[in-house]
Amino acid sequence: MRIFFAGPLTTLKDPEETKLFYGKLSDAAAKNGFDTFWAFLSGTDPVKDPDVDPQFIYDKDLSELEHSNLMIAYVGEPTTGTGLEMEFAREHNIPVYLMYKKNEHVSRMVTGNRGVDGVIEFTDEEDAVNKLNALLLNIRSRVAS
Repeated sequence: MRIFFAGPLTTLKDPEETKLFYGKLSDAAAKNGFDTFWAFLSGTDPVKDPDVDPQFIYDKDLSELEHSNLMIAYVGEPTTGTGLEMEFAREHNIPVYLMYKKNEHVSRMVTGNRGVDGVIEFTDEEDAVNKLNALLLNIRSRVAS
């Protein structure tokens, strides 16, 4: 199974810290036997790869999402791109799980998206990873049955 991870990249409050968090999520998925895709690790990071053509990024991200079994979206900071990806996932029947820190304000357009299958609301990074592990174990057990 393959996870398309989504989350803000362009206007992060703390890019390095957030990307380390994203890496922990990816590591948890790999430990649970999932393949993953993160845009910032694929040669299209807005900081490290600023000259990549926007149309290429759009096409690549949606192609990667289309070939994924589920989407996990960190929505704790505003992000237009993740919203577009969520809508694409809904249109293609790809389950979406939202992640955000408890008490973070998340747009009702995001939480109301009919493609959202669940929410991981966490208190800190360790809690986020533990809850992601539990979700992925549950998904793997449903697929195995």
